[in-house]
Order: sequence, then structure tokens, then C-alpha cells
Amino acid sequence: MNIKKLYEFPHKITHLTVFVFTILSLFLIFYRTPSDLKNMETLIIFQNDERLFFYDNHEKSIPEKAQFVVIKDLENVNFNEFIKKLGNRKLGILEFNISENLARKIAKFIPKNQIIYAHYIKPEELTNYTENKLFKRIWRAVVERSIDLIILPETKLTEIAREKASSFFNISSPHPYEQPLFPYKFFGIILGIYVLIFFPSAVFAFILFPLSYTIYVSTVSIIGTVVLFFRLQNNFEKFFAYFSLGILTNLSLYEFYFLNNIELYRGVKLSISLLPAIMLLKFILKRKQEIKGVLKIIIPFFAVAGIYYIIRSGNSDLVLNFERNFREFVENLFVIRPRTKELFLYPFLFGSQLISKDSIWFDMFELLGTIALVSTFNTFCHIRAPLFINGYREIITLLIALSIYGIIYFGRRVKT
Repeated sequence: MNIKKLYEFPHKITHLTVFVFTILSLFLIFYRTPSDLKNMETLIIFQNDERLFFYDNHEKSIPEKAQFVVIKDLENVNFNEFIKKLGNRKLGILEFNISENLARKIAKFIPKNQIIYAHYIKPEELTNYTENKLFKRIWRAVVERSIDLIILPETKLTEIAREKASSFFNISSPHPYEQPLFPYKFFGIILGIYVLIFFPSAVFAFILFPLSYTIYVSTVSIIGTVVLFFRLQNNFEKFFAYFSLGILTNLSLYEFYFLNNIELYRGVKLSISLLPAIMLLKFILKRKQEIKGVLKIIIPFFAVAGIYYIIRSGNSDLVLNFERNFREFVENLFVIRPRTKELFLYPFLFGSQLISKDSIWFDMFELLGTIALVSTFNTFCHIRAPLFINGYREIITLLIALSIYGIIYFGRRVKT
């Protein structure tokens, strides 16, 4: 890939393409909203409820009264034996548990209407929560991830949080995300055309369409995460380009198994690391003489920061206390929390336009800005999450980041 040639592209075509696809993406958010709202229902029960059974031992038999069987703390079971025990009960896939991948595999062999997603708050976790914080955790599980079944230990604290949550959400028998008739493969073609406009050589990826549709979507979108950055010159425009790329990728995978987290977007780690890695390599090669003395410090720093960034971009519960407290603060202000790293990194991207391209700081700011852009794309790779929630989150993030940038910009002008 010739990076220099990627920079040379007709501006009128890029402006028009970004504008048209941004309008289309905003329309598609509203198109999916009724379905997302319909599936934003949940059931909140206590862990001693006789309808619930935690399957955490191979030897256990499932009680007759159990309606929801949640596999917990297991990494392997005999599939045939478990499915026979399960019968017509619903299988709860427990998020953030080591059993999650196992349950996803089993889910492919049972009727679709038996699959639900569950969230469990352990008794020992309650010491970290106030009434409001516990309610917020339940809120996020339903609003941000459309969890079907929430399981709580029975205490006075959880009773209050449950009652409060029940007044906010539709309480119903848990069911899988009901997929409406939707031409998701048509949007896979639209996604391909979008990337093709910026990078005609991506046409080779269409070969994958009939062979493995999910790999096709991942390949095209990952190419897009790299190409869009070099094709577009306006950093504000870049945000909407990645915004549109994410939404088109989301709708390209808008089918039952992705909507119910049984299948996941492939290549998520590559999609969030490839562009920053290219820019870091470009920075080191271009500035090797200037940074030669501090290279031994820079490389370990970026390595540690990169590992933390990649881990945090998955479904990991690794969050620093500072980040957690900051997230809760901004969430209280805007109802849905903006993306933390984007709040801090987009001002670098916008600020790079104020710096001479000959300056080392220009390259540093651009590098940091690429992390924000691929993070915007990554937001929409969680197919189950309500699209209008993620769309709102990104727009709010952009507005706050622009405000931060504006304060810095005008502060700099006053100073000079």
C-alpha cells in the first residue's frame, strides 16, 4: 500500500461521499430504533428464585421448576448430555464469565427461542455499591447491552435497586433479541461500495462475500479503518467517515446470531490496532533521529499503553479507578456515558491542525488521534447494543471533545 498515493485523492469526491453516507447512517439509526426499543426489556430476579438454576457442576441435575439455566464457571461440558438435561428450558449465556464462550457454542445447537443473555452481580461485589451505583450498573446492562436476565443476590440494597429499575424498564419474560426481516447482506454490499470509493483495490475483498460473509465484512471494514484516515484531510470529516463505517459494519451483521452475541465481529483487535500501529511505525521511521535518545522510553511506554488499550477495548472488566470515577461523573451529566479515551484523544486529532506538519508534535497528535477514530468505529462493532444509544454516545463524545478543543484553541489565541 502506497501511503503517499492514498493522500492524493479528489477532495470533492471525498466530501460528497462522507456527507451522503453520514446522512444515510443517521437515517439507519432511526430505522433500527423501534426494534432496539422493543428488545430493551428485561427480567430482574434474585439468585434464590426457584425459576433460576446455576449449572456450575457437571454432576448436577436440573430441577423441574427451573426455567432459566445459566452455565457458570465452567469451560467444558458434554454437549449432548447438557442439551438433553436442558430440555425446553432457556439457556442463559452469562456475560463476563469464563463460561460465556462455552454457552455460545451450545446455543448454536438449540432452538433460537431458548437463548437469552444474563448478567450476574455477585454477593461479594455489593460492598462496592451504593443504591445509585447498583442501579446504574443495572441501567447499563439493559440500556447499553440489552441484557435479558439480571440476577441479584437478595439483600435490602438489591431490593431497592430492583424496585427502582423495574419502574424504568419493561419487565417481561426473558427472550432472545427478536430479529426483524432485514436485508443485512445488502448493507454488506453498501459497506463494500463505501470502502471501494476510497480504495478501489478493495474490490478483491468481494471474492470473500460468497465464501465467508463474516470474514468479508471484517476484511472490508478493517481496510476502511486504514484507508479513510489517509484519504481524508479534514479531521472533523474523518470522525463522520469512521462513524458511517461503523454503522454500515453494524448493519451488515444485523442478524440473529450476532444480535444475540452468539457470533461476534471478527478481527476487533486488529481493527483497533492496525491504523495506530502503522502511524507509530511511520512516526518512528520519520523521526528516528529526533527520538533516538528517548527511544528506549517511548517503545515500552507505547507497548504498555497499547496492551491496556487493546484489553480495555474488549469485554474486559479491567478499569482503573480514576477512569471508573470519571466515567460515572460524565454519565451522570449526559445519561449515557461518552467514550472516555475519545474525550481525551479527539482534541489531539483536532489540535494537530494548529501545528506545522514539520513539527514532531504534529505526528504525535495524529498518532493519538487515530486511536480515537478507530475507537469510534469499534463502538458499533457490538451488534447487540442499541444502535441509537451508541450513535448518541458518539455524537455526545464529539461535542464534548470539540468543546475541549475549543477551550484550548481560544486559550492559545488569547495567550498569543
